[in-house]
Amino acid sequence: MADTVWEARMDERYTCAVVRTGQSTGTLSIKDGDLLLHEQEVVLSWGAEFGPDVADVAHWQDICIAKIDGQAPPAP
Repeated sequence: MADTVWEARMDERYTCAVVRTGQSTGTLSIKDGDLLLHEQEVVLSWGAEFGPDVADVAHWQDICIAKIDGQAPPAP
């Protein structure tokens, strides 16, 4: 089973999630149902050993909002 570090639902339609791929890396995905809209590698600060860092979550949310709204995502 994949280690989901963070997951959120936006606009009651889109599913955003970060799944661990390494000690301090993960993949952020944005889906509309089964359709994958966006996927990118992200950093997990401190290895997210006890859960994601609040700054990481804020950044991931900004990326998701920008992609869903059709804007360029913010720089890290």
